[in-house]
Amino acid sequence: MAERKSDRVSAERGKDPSKRPPAKSARSKTLTRLTTPYDALTSLVLTLPVFLVYHLGIVVMDLRNGADFVTGNLIRLLSLSVWGYLGLTLAVAGGLAGAVYFLRKKNHLHPRAIGAVIGESVVWAALMWLLVGWATAHIVPHAWLLPEDIAPLQIGGRTMGPLERLVMAAGAGFYEELVFRVGLFGGLSWLFVWRGVPKLRSDLAAALISCVVFSAIHYVGPLGDDFALGSFVFRALSGLYLCALFRFRGFAVAVYAHALYDVAVFFLV
Repeated sequence: MAERKSDRVSAERGKDPSKRPPAKSARSKTLTRLTTPYDALTSLVLTLPVFLVYHLGIVVMDLRNGADFVTGNLIRLLSLSVWGYLGLTLAVAGGLAGAVYFLRKKNHLHPRAIGAVIGESVVWAALMWLLVGWATAHIVPHAWLLPEDIAPLQIGGRTMGPLERLVMAAGAGFYEELVFRVGLFGGLSWLFVWRGVPKLRSDLAAALISCVVFSAIHYVGPLGDDFALGSFVFRALSGLYLCALFRFRGFAVAVYAHALYDVAVFFLV
């Protein structure tokens, strides 16, 4: 009788092996991780290095990314006070650092997560290079794209230096994903679902709209590129690719894949 009571107490405490859920294998854990996107807060925290590279870099070099309307409005709001802008940037970074502490305390964020995200993003950036280029060549067979057609190296009539290229790649990765993937793609998809459109159709429609707008915006304004069908198609397909990354892997992976792709174009081609 004592043995049965002990078994019952152990089971109640979750110590009975027969009552525990089966342990997941390493392969199963890896598959789960690769098929489950990072949640919004974790993704935002993991992009902190990209955020800091861009926001601290533009203070020194006075560069602005085309989609970064946030920075311009902040600087105007602060009456062109660089120190005020710098303080606000560090305050936001401090808030993200607090989120890091919160997630670590809840065991939702491991220090090695940033390495896993970057490593995964390297693979996605390389696939983007191959697949989008291959698809563009088949859609627009006579288009001949040069690296500067996709990521111009000139700014203000001069060639950007290495640090400026890194800062601009970080800005494109962070803000273009924030504006076009989170805001436009995510917002449109939510709106369509709210209007009763099935989720898959909502995602497809939102992706198509956002990728066209993403490509078109590169040709607008005084700093816009001259329109070319090849570069337009390439950027639209890149937008579709990044929408898929954002949808299935989360904001952080899309940001790093985008930034790393731009780094490769800036430095390796």
